[in-house]
Amino acid sequence: MLEKVREALRRWRMVNMGEKVLVAVSGGADSMALLYALFWLRKEFDLTLALAHLDHGIRQDTAEDLKVVRAAAEDLGLPLVYERVDAPSYAREHKLNLEEAARRLRREFLLRASREVGAQKIALGHTRTDLVETILLHLLRGAGPRGLRGFLPMNPPFIRPLVLVSREETRAFCESHAIPFRDDPTNYDTRLARNAIRLELLPALRRFNPQVEEALARAAELLGETQEVLQWTAQRLLGELRGERGLDLNKLRALPLPVQALVVRALAQEHGVSLYRKHVAAVLRSLARGGAAEVHLPRGLVARMGGGLFLVERETPSSSGPWALATPGRTEIPAVGLAFTVDRTPRPADLDTRDRFAVYVSASRVQSPLFVRPPRPEDHIVPFGRTDRVRVVDLLAKEGIPRWERARWPLLTDEKGVVWVVGLRLNQEYAVLPEDQEVLKICFHKL
Repeated sequence: MLEKVREALRRWRMVNMGEKVLVAVSGGADSMALLYALFWLRKEFDLTLALAHLDHGIRQDTAEDLKVVRAAAEDLGLPLVYERVDAPSYAREHKLNLEEAARRLRREFLLRASREVGAQKIALGHTRTDLVETILLHLLRGAGPRGLRGFLPMNPPFIRPLVLVSREETRAFCESHAIPFRDDPTNYDTRLARNAIRLELLPALRRFNPQVEEALARAAELLGETQEVLQWTAQRLLGELRGERGLDLNKLRALPLPVQALVVRALAQEHGVSLYRKHVAAVLRSLARGGAAEVHLPRGLVARMGGGLFLVERETPSSSGPWALATPGRTEIPAVGLAFTVDRTPRPADLDTRDRFAVYVSASRVQSPLFVRPPRPEDHIVPFGRTDRVRVVDLLAKEGIPRWERARWPLLTDEKGVVWVVGLRLNQEYAVLPEDQEVLKICFHKL
């Protein structure tokens, strides 16, 4: 077993020389085997170790688990961080099943403990058997490549040095080296899906392939490689499709449906959200129908399509403003994600900035103060080359601005009306006059 731990540490470069590793120790055979294996390999990898033990408050006999862990810490001369939580209460409060509540609390505790002891890595006692159980659990739920790869050997700061080791091997390791451990009786409750897979399904599968654990672990590794290829492909596609304001909608629609799904998932993942199949399917249906649409996704995301653009973004409450601009000076407006600079300057020989991010206006025609705000139904401008007044909302539509962007498109205004439809059209009523010796140069950029 020790050789397999050494191989995992090296193959996935789990640790760097001189690092401190916090070992999560429950008191079971897996985590106790992990602790002693890392302790015996510590000099080879120049590691410093510390222990972390969390009592989830689920069982009555957890004090015995703590005794085993404390005895190991004293035996090895290592520091121990210990906490007790109430996972059942947390599960009820957050409407979670007990397993998910315990997982969240454990993760938060380990991250907190690693900061406390100054550890760079956190070692978990997940074995190859755990990996296979996870794969089967995800398979029964209809997961795709991402789910069927199981868990990753390394997901910094978390590392899984036992990923090549079976549960039987950890027990044999503990027994051969007289390492005490505790069996958690809840691990034998087959009402829990993971336990039923381990105790009932895996033994049945071994009738067809005695090496089923190795086979499924190998499949997970191959699916992990496939997932990396898909992620690489998604990033390439995003780079090809992405413009200044979003993805090219027509090019996205031209892609095969599975590739469209890959792009949609990648966009959501940029916001830290993993989409279920039903959410991706809803977006693909809207893409296939054509026209403008919005699809609301989990955790406050929304997919928007229209005006030749596709994007996935956070749905935030619209801010109405107005926001006053310093004149002269620089003003940041986080609500619209822009910063504006207003400078009073002598009239230049060439009034064409050749830059949609900047414009010259007549200092004599502007009635300060200047503001930035979204459009209103009554807003009008006189575009250059025309004599009639045009509604701003109609101008935005004609420019191909999607409906959701029209409602929040920034307008530069003064006390009289709209000076500039920012980045698009200047109101001719504020154009620099022949007699103006001084002008206002107004620029904006994204925050």
